[in-house]
Amino acid sequence: MDTCSHCGADLPGGASYCPSCGRPTDAEAASEVAHVVPIDVQRAEPRYFGLGPPVFVLAVAGLLLVAGVLLLVFGSFAFGVLAIVVAVALLPTFLAGARRWPEHPVARVGLSTADRARDEASVAVDSISTWSRAGREVVRVRKELFALRRERDAKIRELGVAVYEEDGRMDELKAAAKELDARIEADERELQRTVAVARRRVRKGRAAVASTEVIKPTESAAPDSDALEEGAPEPPGGEGRGADATDDEAAPVDVEKRS
Repeated sequence: MDTCSHCGADLPGGASYCPSCGRPTDAEAASEVAHVVPIDVQRAEPRYFGLGPPVFVLAVAGLLLVAGVLLLVFGSFAFGVLAIVVAVALLPTFLAGARRWPEHPVARVGLSTADRARDEASVAVDSISTWSRAGREVVRVRKELFALRRERDAKIRELGVAVYEEDGRMDELKAAAKELDARIEADERELQRTVAVARRRVRKGRAAVASTEVIKPTESAAPDSDALEEGAPEPPGGEGRGADATDDEAAPVDVEKRS
């Protein structure tokens, strides 16, 4: 009969654990070793069908474009146009390949240029649409202003006649002229607001695609750490007096001067 290698107690046949100490037997350890199966790890690599390396595609497109221009110069109009069309058609293939393999510098430059051109085109379309709507609104308001000014001038002429003839219509004509003035002022404010909204929207769209400018601090603007550590003479008036305290005290003086 087998015995436990840990406590020496007798083990039943085929026992995996000792009934006395509860530890696994040598048979269990041997069975675990026997059941160890090697793991075969395979890494899936992407395979793209119909896409060539972006540098090769760009080179082919460039050669076709040059060949097309030369054919047009030498009189082969049909073949020249065909070569240029094929060269332009290869640009989407180049961009697709560049997005699949962005490690090459040419691919990165092509992607950044394409993204920049797309953003600029989107901003241009949005600007044209914005100014088109604003232009229609401006034309409508100006036509209304022209009609209101003509009507106001007519009322003023009638008011002059009424004052001269003293026919009792002066108050009515004055009220009508003032009402027309109020409508004219409202239309002028609406006209200015329409143009301002269009400019703000175009400026906002342009700022969204503008390149970020990094401004590095100059050496003259940075404070001298050594001078700060050595210690400068404190301003008169006690500790803890900063710019805020100075401004708070200077405010009443300014108010008195302005008054």
